Amino acid sequence: MAIGLGLPAQAQEREWILDVADEDAYLAFGVPETDDVGMSFWCKIGSGKLRLFLPDGSPDLAPGTTAEFNVRVAEKDFALKGQTMANDMSGHTSVEAELGTGDALVKELMAADRFMVTVQKHVMTFPLADANLQDLLKLCEVKQP
Repeated sequence: MAIGLGLPAQAQEREWILDVADEDAYLAFGVPETDDVGMSFWCKIGSGKLRLFLPDGSPDLAPGTTAEFNVRVAEKDFALKGQTMANDMSGHTSVEAELGTGDALVKELMAADRFMVTVQKHVMTFPLADANLQDLLKLCEVKQP
């Protein structure tokens, strides 16, 4: 008689995942093949714009408004404004801001190993090790003729 020893289920950790669709490119920090996403950068390919999306911006934000939040990279603070929307899955409110691919914040992110986002009292830190931000930016940049 064989007795199977159950191994404890191992929780997958979040990682950076670059995904390219027909018109959009996404760099998400989440657990592969799940809905668990801590944050993402995305763009319309060739738009010259980069969007920073936080699915769980803060439980205190009102959806359908503009919210101010802070991104801290290498001891430098960047004030952003983003649009909020209800996140029915988490009960929090998501927030999304648009940047230019050449913005100072983007340049700082390229050289950093982590960054911190503060939305009201909600503070989140994200590592940048293994983030393929450079390849995402190549997809987002306006194509020169």
